[in-house]
Amino acid sequence: MTRAAVVLAAIALAAPAGAGATYGWPLAPVNRQHPVRGFFDDPRQQGTEPPSFHFGIDVCGADGAPVYAVAAGEVRVQADGLALIVDTGDRVFSYWHVVPTVADRARVQPGDRIGAIKEGFGHVHFVERHGDQYVNPLRPGGIAPYVDATSPTVTSLGVVAGKRRVDPGAVQGVVDLVVETSDTPPAPLPPPPWDGVRVAPAYVRWRLVANGSPPGAWRTALDFRSFLAASTRFTEVYAPWTTMNRPGRPGSLVFYLTHAWDSRTTPDGRYRLDVAVFDTQGNSARAHIWLTLTNSTP
Repeated sequence: MTRAAVVLAAIALAAPAGAGATYGWPLAPVNRQHPVRGFFDDPRQQGTEPPSFHFGIDVCGADGAPVYAVAAGEVRVQADGLALIVDTGDRVFSYWHVVPTVADRARVQPGDRIGAIKEGFGHVHFVERHGDQYVNPLRPGGIAPYVDATSPTVTSLGVVAGKRRVDPGAVQGVVDLVVETSDTPPAPLPPPPWDGVRVAPAYVRWRLVANGSPPGAWRTALDFRSFLAASTRFTEVYAPWTTMNRPGRPGSLVFYLTHAWDSRTTPDGRYRLDVAVFDTQGNSARAHIWLTLTNSTP
């Protein structure tokens, strides 16, 4: 398969409804790309709340900056004052951390001012939902213009048992295969102290190739390209070493390639563990390590 074909296969989506209906940005100018400091399905944990997947994107803007509707619809001002919702009929867009400047039930058009960024937040948490499913605004067919020429980074690959690292040269029994990988927001970059953020890639896959054998089929570890992951899967996707981005402190994103893998189901021998990581635009990074399965060794 050619590299172009691989990229096309990687970004092919189970397209959300209305995926072809692109829309502008919620900040001015609405036809220009803005810095994004939080990606879809990033890890989130606030206080004592259980960890969860980030159900939108965080678009950087100055406190007090005007916020604009990206599509026509009817406004719902949330009673708790945390968000504005614009219901288009087939999609719902939410704008969080916004002080409303429109009334509840008002009708708005694309580009109408609907609020301003709340003091102390420095961003709009922007959300798109189709029915009961949250979808990735950065997918092809979502927010536009959106250009990303940066590639994800694979920091490390490894084998663990619980929280204990396992020598890849002597793998036995039930283990987890993990990858530390992240993406970098494209230009324009978020301003300090968020300029070093590490965000979630959109798609990670892996395969185990026996030494001297042709490569086999890829297996999907995570797929954030279109839809929000179920909250119940958080600890199946993110490994315990994962940390969130904080101001001036970039996070670490560690994912399970496979959880509780019984290496005894695979013949002993030397294997290459391949990993391929993609963003929503098809930019990719690849890495591998060698594993030796030694279950028959006393």
